[in-house]
Amino acid sequence: ALQRYAVPRYRVDQVHQSLYNPKARVEDVAHMTLIPLALREALIGDGYVTGRVKPLESASTLASDGTGKMVFVTGDGLKTNTYEAVGIPDSSCFVPDSSAGGRDGNFTLVRGWEKNRLTACVSSQSGCAMKCSFCATGKLGFKQNLSAAEIVNQVLALEDAYAKRVSNVVFMGMGEPMLNMNEVVKAIRTLNEDVGIGGRSITVSTVGIPNAMAKFAKHKLQCTLAVSLHASDQVTREKIVPSAKYYPIEQLIEDSKSYFKETGRRVTFEYTLLAGVNDSVYQARSLGRMLKRAFGSGAHVNVIPWNNVDGINHTRPSGNVIHKFCGALAAEGVNQSIRRTRGLESNAACGQLAGQRA
Repeated sequence: ALQRYAVPRYRVDQVHQSLYNPKARVEDVAHMTLIPLALREALIGDGYVTGRVKPLESASTLASDGTGKMVFVTGDGLKTNTYEAVGIPDSSCFVPDSSAGGRDGNFTLVRGWEKNRLTACVSSQSGCAMKCSFCATGKLGFKQNLSAAEIVNQVLALEDAYAKRVSNVVFMGMGEPMLNMNEVVKAIRTLNEDVGIGGRSITVSTVGIPNAMAKFAKHKLQCTLAVSLHASDQVTREKIVPSAKYYPIEQLIEDSKSYFKETGRRVTFEYTLLAGVNDSVYQARSLGRMLKRAFGSGAHVNVIPWNNVDGINHTRPSGNVIHKFCGALAAEGVNQSIRRTRGLESNAACGQLAGQRA
């Protein structure tokens, strides 16, 4: 884009630093002091912007474990829909304290902060059309797709807020990434090539859209794919995930295998545990056998105990039920882990994002 201004190559590098370098980046073109004033004015006059958007301060929250939620408003000038991003730092890096030393006095950084991870959970859409029965975003319905710039901005805003580089990005916020694939792919490439986040440190979650995995695989990205199963049989899955009636679970598993063969990148499976719905030992064994047949010892299930959402008629299973479920998976030879709940007190936990304004 800068070729039209006949500037030397190093000016391109300076603009890049102003956009992505944590020590030099700015939120608008007018503050790009690395480049001459005349070039700044020319860029502004031609309508160029950085794509940076500040979160709504009144709606952003920080939990005692350091998990922070940011609420943004779409910037297309036509709609004012909201979307959310969540920063999830290693909780060992924080103490729930409001004394001096923390960012803005909200929490205190402790030893090891620079060496530990900061995960950005980002949204790809405002709202979601999938209407999963346990999810706050699904209650909203679909509002609009986010641009690649709006997706990348979420990561940069979290880095600014935490004064730390994001180490991992998960597309597990609002929306179904496969229904906004073009912008999601653009965002992943920018995060990888410009922001400097390794492709293998990026995970894209999908509930399953027919033919989408094959299309996504052709982009040859290094990211991990996380498939949201939430059931071990078709009947139960359709009750939890209405869109599943268009995508049989057997085909979903087969497409997941094909994705792995095409990309060489592992596929993980997400399973939200709902009391009395999909949390029995029998269902765990059925799930384990299905995944073991398809992936051998390479299958991994992230077990997610449901987080309460107002107005949704589900219940979180007891700790005993959760561990029995995982034990049954292990007995079938399937690796599993229980996702620790983070950000619950500020409605920033998995399944709670609803784009709420203050």
